[in-house]
Amino acid sequence: MKSIFKGFLIFCLQFPVFGGGTFTGTVTSVADGDTIVVSLSAGKQYRIRLNGIDAPETKQMFGDKSRDALSVKVYRKRVTVVWSKIDEYQRLLADIYLGSNHVNLNMVLEGWAWHYAYYSNNSKLAAAQVSARNTRKGLWAGKNPVAPWDWRKKQKISNSAYRSPSAFRTTKSGINIVSLLPNPKGKDEGAEQVTLINNSNKAVSLKGWTLRDKARNTFKLSGNIPANGKLTITMKSNSMPLNNDGDTITLLQGKTVRQNFTYNKQQAKTGQVVKTEKK
Repeated sequence: MKSIFKGFLIFCLQFPVFGGGTFTGTVTSVADGDTIVVSLSAGKQYRIRLNGIDAPETKQMFGDKSRDALSVKVYRKRVTVVWSKIDEYQRLLADIYLGSNHVNLNMVLEGWAWHYAYYSNNSKLAAAQVSARNTRKGLWAGKNPVAPWDWRKKQKISNSAYRSPSAFRTTKSGINIVSLLPNPKGKDEGAEQVTLINNSNKAVSLKGWTLRDKARNTFKLSGNIPANGKLTITMKSNSMPLNNDGDTITLLQGKTVRQNFTYNKQQAKTGQVVKTEKK
């Protein structure tokens, strides 16, 4: 019991507020275009991951420029940190404000970061990306800029250092399965979900698109996904139930296989969303 209490006390002392909150501090380091270190007057430091955006990696094209753009905005300046949770790398996921200026939003608006639509439904960030792309600001002035998540996937595959249990490839149309809910709380029938993302700059019709499992059961898709948007589909029919023991779900455009999404029994715990990519 003492060890449990001690661990909880250390956790509470490490982070300013349990479960989210707001504090102010000075930016003492900028790692890249979406990660900073904020120091408090008491000497404590917090690693911050800017919420809702994804900037080029430092070894990626525009990585240095993105980091420099963020440094100009916040380095050695006092900022307000509004954080919501802690990620798996013990970083605070936060919105950063310099006075009334929303730094996360400005990074996207100026073309130095993408809206991270995989994790964020923020409509302002989505609109900012459309604006930056249309006016060719920042990295959008380059030829065919590569989204950081796509760049990371290529690096992991080429280095053979990572094999995701949810193996997939980007489709030419930009449509991908990004998550599944195979084992919802309560009854599975009519509540299982599949979420698709459109990484392209144009809306895509799902007419002719199908999901298929290993047993070759199929589920016909319908509707449209807006440019750089997401669509969550509830599997209301029982034509292709998602297997709680794991399965491979294939995304087809006509007869062409566009993606294979594999998950296992451990991932399909009750109420758990199975996702394809992490940063």
